[in-house]
Amino acid sequence: MAFLLDEHYPPRLAELLAARGVNAVTLTHDRPSLRGRPDDEVLRRARSEGLVVVTEDVTTFMAAVALVPDHRGVVLCHQRRYPRTPSGLPRLADALTALTRDPPGGFGTGPLMWWL
Repeated sequence: MAFLLDEHYPPRLAELLAARGVNAVTLTHDRPSLRGRPDDEVLRRARSEGLVVVTEDVTTFMAAVALVPDHRGVVLCHQRRYPRTPSGLPRLADALTALTRDPPGGFGTGPLMWWL
């Protein structure tokens, strides 16, 4: 399982994941052409690359999921639980790593959504 980190996540999160053996790319650094693009376009691109999207944008990604029902998965994160701070990013990296180690059935291969 590999992740596409939505545009509000810094490259530091991808670095933390890589240090844990998890593949991840950031939208802002690795896919800059997707910055500011509609979420359904981001989800289609992630699907074409076999990536699971990680986002805080619950409302807009729910609409995108309706438009792209055959996506590879979406991880929804709550910003208060996993803030984008020096102490919050490692906790999010740990949670995403745990998800890759023990995913729910079919996650990463089909259109499942998962809350962290």
